[in-house]
Amino acid sequence: MAVSQPVQAQDFRECQELFEKLLKDFNQSFAENNPQIIHSTEYRRELIALKKSYQSYHKAYFNPSDSIQKFNNEAMLNTLSGNYGKALRLLSSIDSLDPQTNYSVGLLHLLNGNYSSALPLLGNSDASKSAPLNTLVVYCKQGRVSDGLAYGQSAAHGNTQGKWNYNLGLLYKMTDRLEESVAETTTAIRQSDEMAYRLLRGDALMKLKQAKRAVSDFEKMARKYPKAQIRYANALVDLHRYQEASYVFQEYLQGQDPTFRKDAFLGLGHAYYGLNQMDNAQKYYRLAATMIRDSPVALCGQANVLVTKHEYQAAQTLYNRILSNDSTYLSAKLGRGITQYGLGNYREALLDMKAADILFDPADRALADIFVCRGFARYYTGNAGAALADFESALRLDGGRFEALAGLSSIYVDQKNYSEAGRYMTKALGFEKSYDRMWSNYGNMLLHFDMHKKSLDVFKKAIALNPENIKAQNGWGIVQLESDKLNQSKVLFDSLVKANPDVPYLLNNRGIVNAYHGNRFDQLDQPEAADNQYQLAFDDFKAAMEVAPSRKFYNVNQGNVYRYWQQYEDAKLSYQKHQDKSALNNTAVLYAGLDNNKDAKYYLETALQIDSAHRVFQFNMNLLLKGRQKEFAQSLARTVASNDDTDGPFSDIGIKYSRDGFVTIFLYDYEYDTLHFPGRHFLPLPVAEYTEEYFIPEYDFKLMPYSIKKAPKEKTKKPRYKSQKVRMRGGRKRSGTDCPVF
Repeated sequence: MAVSQPVQAQDFRECQELFEKLLKDFNQSFAENNPQIIHSTEYRRELIALKKSYQSYHKAYFNPSDSIQKFNNEAMLNTLSGNYGKALRLLSSIDSLDPQTNYSVGLLHLLNGNYSSALPLLGNSDASKSAPLNTLVVYCKQGRVSDGLAYGQSAAHGNTQGKWNYNLGLLYKMTDRLEESVAETTTAIRQSDEMAYRLLRGDALMKLKQAKRAVSDFEKMARKYPKAQIRYANALVDLHRYQEASYVFQEYLQGQDPTFRKDAFLGLGHAYYGLNQMDNAQKYYRLAATMIRDSPVALCGQANVLVTKHEYQAAQTLYNRILSNDSTYLSAKLGRGITQYGLGNYREALLDMKAADILFDPADRALADIFVCRGFARYYTGNAGAALADFESALRLDGGRFEALAGLSSIYVDQKNYSEAGRYMTKALGFEKSYDRMWSNYGNMLLHFDMHKKSLDVFKKAIALNPENIKAQNGWGIVQLESDKLNQSKVLFDSLVKANPDVPYLLNNRGIVNAYHGNRFDQLDQPEAADNQYQLAFDDFKAAMEVAPSRKFYNVNQGNVYRYWQQYEDAKLSYQKHQDKSALNNTAVLYAGLDNNKDAKYYLETALQIDSAHRVFQFNMNLLLKGRQKEFAQSLARTVASNDDTDGPFSDIGIKYSRDGFVTIFLYDYEYDTLHFPGRHFLPLPVAEYTEEYFIPEYDFKLMPYSIKKAPKEKTKKPRYKSQKVRMRGGRKRSGTDCPVF
């Protein structure tokens, strides 16, 4: 009986179905860059089934005229088994190839990495609609990026389910044409929403600093693909969504995939660092370091944790270790710069910060602290202009960064722009209330504007925070003097000078206290006691000038004592050594006391030209113009001096203790503290950039059926029957049956 043609077709169809299913998985392994797919148990089981099915088909239908089909099919089976070299040898052994087989040889050359051999076979083939796509992949694999781009932009390619656009998008990414890469991969996703397309677009968006858009791509694939899960978590870290990132990393570690465990440990280190959980961060950075030996990121993470804990020396050791292996690792340069800053090595800190200048991103809110550190390093080394720019950058990133506000205040103090200095210090104190030096500096600014009552509480706060702050104590003594608490002020300054005999501003201010004591004794008609106080004041001013000869304004205070002693020429010479508006006022008072109203008026007018709003100048000019009321003003001053008026129009200490009705100006001295902050260090490391750059071909191999042939006739076998004759013993020649005898 002959076998009909449909039976052969049925047998080949079974082989074809198994082949196509395996070929789909084979292509998927390249589309996902995952060789494990073709090593999986399920794939191997189906491959064995295909081989068995094909062997049955081959045994039944092969004849010698089907040798080309046989070699092709065996090559295909070897290809699906991963034996690419053997498959190529099988097909190459055929003398005359048809277009389809020739195309398959080109695909096998591509699989074997023989790109120069693959290109003409694929590029000139009409055997498959995927030939242009695979030609593009050959260009890409050869590294001929410009040729690949030119071909990809011009060649007709038909429907490739997005693979064409994906490959072109990857070429754009490799050449940093990221916007075009995003556009091409978006087109690919519209055709087929594949993992590779989403990850490529997400990677390009991450490089474009568009992590928010990248997150949606990674998240969509995160549940199915571990590599997408890791990318998703890293993108969350980049967005400072540290809590969510830690959940995703932990979820990955609870799974079975081992491929990205080191990445997950490293990512968890970043996430916990961002959450300010330093012990957990250090734990995972160390775990990552054990898996990625000498990893600069893991080591740098450990060092960053130490910096945040202000363990600068230990951190610096790690940074040096990183930089000895890779001097170009900028995160370590920046970190070492911060350690140098913390150790007080400001010039060395600036050298490292300059090397890592590209990391100072003025748009990253997390980097406010590094701008503050560089700002103070620049300020301490005399570059106030650059420091001001850094402080302003820090405030743009974090409006509550009180260190930057205080830094700006210090710069404006140096520039004698006290109104701006006070404004910034007021804001800084709104965020940080526990730093005594900020309070004492603010109190000094208030003293500059004669806001003595307001400065009273400010200095109180500074002293409460740190009783050893002599600058605050100095301000407190001035406020007591201005509040007409002469005795308390004198006791305080005597104590301060005794403990700090070489501090010029304490000597100067005690001299003023002694001078006012002399004024009070003058008003009480005790000239001898007054003279003793003036002598003490003179000695203090002289000692202050010996300690700090550059502070010429001490001469103004000494000139006042000369005037009280009626040593007018010495007084004039002292005033001339510091010709500021206060010296002009006091010179005017000197001439008024000598009844030289013309010169007195001249000097007062000059002072008013400098500061027309100065109330002492206005008061003295008004008094000078009244002339005959001088005696009345003097009497009034003495009357006021004898009571406790602290709020009236004549409560000013200069008026209350005036000897002649005019206000003599004494110049207080106070110093601003240089501010130092421990630093709220935060040094985020860049999240891992994945450079998984693989191109996706289309391996559209085909099985070839054998030619139609007649099935062999089956031989009809005749059955062999045994004889039914009953043979009796000893009766070989007899026949028949004997009846038994009963």
